[in-house]
Amino acid sequence: MPGMENVTNLGLRVEKFKKNFLKHFQANFPTLYAICLDPIGTHKKSRAFIGFLLGLFFGILLYECIIIDLQFDPYTSVCLGGIVITMLSIGCAMSIQVRCICILTIPTFFGRAGRSMLRALILGYIIAGPLFNLVYNAKEVVRTFGCTTQLTYNLTKTRFDLMFKPFQQAILAMKADASEIKETLSSVRDLMSPIVEEVEGENEMLRLKEENDYLDELQGDTKRSKEIEEKHEMKAEEAKSDADAYEAKYRKKIEARCEEQLSRGAGRCRDMFGNAYDKCYEAVTIFVAWLLCWPMKLTFVCNLVQALGGSSICDPEGKVDSGIGEGYVALKSARDEFSRSMKDAKLQYKLKKPTVILDLQDSEYAAKAVIHEFAVRRRLFESVMTIVKRCLSFVFLKIILNAQTYHDKYLTDIEYDNMYVTPYFRKIDARRKARGSTTLLPLKKTEQMKFVDPYAVKPSKAERFHLTGQTVKLLLELITATVFVILDWLFYEALDLIRRHAYMEYTQAGLHDLTLEIRGTGVIASLIRSAIRGFNVKKRIKTVVSNSACLPRPAKLPTYVIVKIYGTFLTIFLLIFLSVYTERLRRGICSFFYRRREKRRVLYLYNESLRRRLSYAKFIKAKVKNMVRTRHLENEVNFWLAVRLKWPDRFGWLRFFACARDRCLICGDTEPRKGPKYRACTTPACHFLHCAECWRDVGRVCYACTEFSDTETEEYDTQRSDF
Repeated sequence: MPGMENVTNLGLRVEKFKKNFLKHFQANFPTLYAICLDPIGTHKKSRAFIGFLLGLFFGILLYECIIIDLQFDPYTSVCLGGIVITMLSIGCAMSIQVRCICILTIPTFFGRAGRSMLRALILGYIIAGPLFNLVYNAKEVVRTFGCTTQLTYNLTKTRFDLMFKPFQQAILAMKADASEIKETLSSVRDLMSPIVEEVEGENEMLRLKEENDYLDELQGDTKRSKEIEEKHEMKAEEAKSDADAYEAKYRKKIEARCEEQLSRGAGRCRDMFGNAYDKCYEAVTIFVAWLLCWPMKLTFVCNLVQALGGSSICDPEGKVDSGIGEGYVALKSARDEFSRSMKDAKLQYKLKKPTVILDLQDSEYAAKAVIHEFAVRRRLFESVMTIVKRCLSFVFLKIILNAQTYHDKYLTDIEYDNMYVTPYFRKIDARRKARGSTTLLPLKKTEQMKFVDPYAVKPSKAERFHLTGQTVKLLLELITATVFVILDWLFYEALDLIRRHAYMEYTQAGLHDLTLEIRGTGVIASLIRSAIRGFNVKKRIKTVVSNSACLPRPAKLPTYVIVKIYGTFLTIFLLIFLSVYTERLRRGICSFFYRRREKRRVLYLYNESLRRRLSYAKFIKAKVKNMVRTRHLENEVNFWLAVRLKWPDRFGWLRFFACARDRCLICGDTEPRKGPKYRACTTPACHFLHCAECWRDVGRVCYACTEFSDTETEEYDTQRSDF
């Protein structure tokens, strides 16, 4: 192929394949070939239809990959997707610029904008993965702390209850026992009431007095109650103590009761004689009744007992035991003493409450507070992640804007991204070579840094510099992400180690026996026995408790999250290397849509490069002479080279490093370690070297030691070079 002499094997194969494909495409699909490759302005309807399908495809792709991830409600998502699909379809159908920009988004995605979007995704993965997992495991630590504290408290409380709870319950129960004792004393008081009534009761004495006086009036006798009162009043006055007074009073009641019984018996006797007389009188005639019934009139017989007994028949002297008054007084005194003692008895106890400390939180409250705070932060985190996802989705706009920027600069700035040695560039050079004119190919070493072969597999020097910078930046980002992953893994391993080896079982056994024995059968013994019955304790405990519920349950970071993080890093790494070729593809896409513009750009690049080459020799001559004049070359001493040359035996190994080897005076390339050596200047005082190509370009003259007139160098700017 003409003009393809210096192209790589890959370039030759691509051009050959391209030529054969276009021939086959034109032969088999002439209509489609004409639609694709005919000049702009032809086949408008067909191109509009194909553009509509292209816009529809990109709109659906944008809806599925971006709009759905914005997490709007379904109605909003569908409406927004419909608007985007409609705009892209109509735009691609009507405008060649929109078509070009849409296709440019593909290589732009593999460039800087696409890598920025993937970096944002990695940030989201790190937040949702290791950072969120660290927060969850931290919550487990707080829960474990609170649970362990609660378990310790429960175990201590169990032992405390075994030791002191019975006493507490017994003391609290004594309040009810005191009420029971009071009720018992009340029953004692009720039990003594008949005795008190028997000894001191006045109602019975009044009744006996009235009955005795009534019977005495019926019989016409003197009132015996008066005699009894006079008799016993004298004894009461003679009483020396309460016991004698009570005894005299009781004797008086006994005597009155006896008199009442005798009077009642005599009255009943008279009633019986009267009834017998009436029955007898009714049974016989009046004359016989006078003879037979008169004995029934002998009622004096009813007083025979009193007559025969005399006045001492009801005298209690000798009938009532002596000392009864003393016994009654002692009994009454004991009753009053019991009543008074139990009335003043009070059971008091005090529950000691600890001092309330402000702003003091126990472990359980702290755990609940942390869990609540974690839930709040989690909801906030989910909201932030939703916003981040939406922002990440809008990062895709950067890809579209970058594609549009490249498109606009391609059409307006003829020097923008204009550095490719295209087939048309080679054809121009082949034509000039055929005419015998000055050509550019093959390129000089200084020119190779400025040009890019679109078919070259090996990146150019500028592209390699860009790749190195991006790779180092990616490596730092990878280290940062790995730090978070390792921190999460170490935290998980520490908690999992505790979970596997900190399991414990607590066996708590104990007994508490206490027996208080009250020997006695009396009332007091019963009362005391009732009061202290709560102190009779027989309590047993045997519990087996484990800390399984308090062991941490850490969450392990899912493997798929790590795969997504490092898989995305790998994708970015691949995109960095692919960006060398995808950026070349952008020019090819624009050249397909704007073929005339591409030819104009290539012509400008060729002519401008040719102009620069023609002026390069004069520029180098002026630059070197200016450096000689200012003695700048004498100051440029390579330290490592000087060390290697001065002590070759000791530091000869430095030649393996580029910093210790000579450089070309013109292009500045380092002398190769293997291969042809650079040509040294033959002037004895000049130690500079030239590579073969630069030596040929400068006309085999060393500018550092050759004398030139001032007019040869002053007309060129020595501070600027087109290369």
